[in-house]
Amino acid sequence: MSAPDSTQTVSSVPITNEQHSLGRSLLLHILPGVFILALFVAGVPLVARLGLPPLFAMLTFGTAFGLAFQVWHLYTEGKKRNGRASLAGIVLYRQPMPLWQYFALVPLFVVLGFLIDGLTAPLKLAMVNSMPWLPQWFEMRAVSLLAAYSRPALVITFACSALFNGIAAPIVEELYFRGYLMPRLSRFGRWTPVLETALFTVYHFWQPYYWITQFLFMLPVVSAVYWKRNVRLGILIHMALNLLGGLLTAAMLLGM
Repeated sequence: MSAPDSTQTVSSVPITNEQHSLGRSLLLHILPGVFILALFVAGVPLVARLGLPPLFAMLTFGTAFGLAFQVWHLYTEGKKRNGRASLAGIVLYRQPMPLWQYFALVPLFVVLGFLIDGLTAPLKLAMVNSMPWLPQWFEMRAVSLLAAYSRPALVITFACSALFNGIAAPIVEELYFRGYLMPRLSRFGRWTPVLETALFTVYHFWQPYYWITQFLFMLPVVSAVYWKRNVRLGILIHMALNLLGGLLTAAMLLGM
């Protein structure tokens, strides 16, 4: 017998009645981050022997496993609910949007994201300086750190970055965090995106020096998903931010 339906439909939009406790939500937010951090740290010595930067270890060891965990959890919950590998009733916030709104909102939030990132650069530097115990290679995306590696190593790393950080991570993270976890905190009303952004920020254990910027950077994106009840909007904004950020760094280092 299939699991009881825990959703209602209002104007063809699934709204879940299921709510996670704060403890469960915290666990499901931070557990992938713990795995990512552990595998990132374990992978750095291995990739160093190959002449590759720590960012490569983050992408191939940390990010790949963290995303795999998120996909596994989504489909495990989907199988429990639907009796088959399906995300129906698991990933929500699929409210349709007119095409013109994507063209208007995605560039708007991308520009806002880069503006916030630039304005908070002094905060990132202050946070790094306040954490002298962190190994230097924790700043894996720092241009000064990446510049020490050969061009082939950087080309391989940036190709992996485009695949994992530019495409895979925005899709999987938005489905998991915004499509699955955020609706199950919806009892907090207007504070839901704030709470979700805070939990998503803590998930990034591997860059604690970036937490303030991370929160301010992602709050508009998370709020847009909550406002429009549209996880696709979050995927597109998140993907554009990550891809453009990676391409700009690659251009600086490779002289494109």
